[in-house]
Amino acid sequence: MKTIIIGNSGSGKTWLASTMSSLAPTPVIHLDDIFWEPGGFDQKRSTETVSALIAQAKRQEHWIVEGVFGELAQQFLSDAGRLIWLDFEWPICRERLALRGSESKKHLKREQSAEGLMQLLKWAANYHDRTDMRSYHGHKTMFDAFEGTRFRLRSEDEVTDFVSDIQHCAELKR
Repeated sequence: MKTIIIGNSGSGKTWLASTMSSLAPTPVIHLDDIFWEPGGFDQKRSTETVSALIAQAKRQEHWIVEGVFGELAQQFLSDAGRLIWLDFEWPICRERLALRGSESKKHLKREQSAEGLMQLLKWAANYHDRTDMRSYHGHKTMFDAFEGTRFRLRSEDEVTDFVSDIQHCAELKR
């Protein structure tokens, strides 16, 4: 199965992708790894490099793509069978981002400076106000247009139920 997970920063995309991958071994493609140069969140990759990495990733038989970058996720849509939108309220995302900063200065094995975390918090707080493909508006547009199987999860309970369903299906296949 080819799955895309989108949502605001701090919504739990990476956690859900990792959890799904552990239940049904599938490579996880982090859009942060495609968009940013290795080591941090401060140097963008060239357009050519991003395109090449997306083309390479799409050739895999199965994958789970996760990230906030709607314009990159969109390039996987034609191959995806499932789209999951983690549509969480900002206070939940803010709390998770703050915990990420206080627990570790690394996310996805990348350095996250205190200043970078503050910039991320400010940017993510405007998720509903922005209109680009990395916003609520962009994610909703992508979700509404997707013709495959769609899930819009709006609470931790809904994510827990979703994971339980996947776990149950994985156990039945054994």
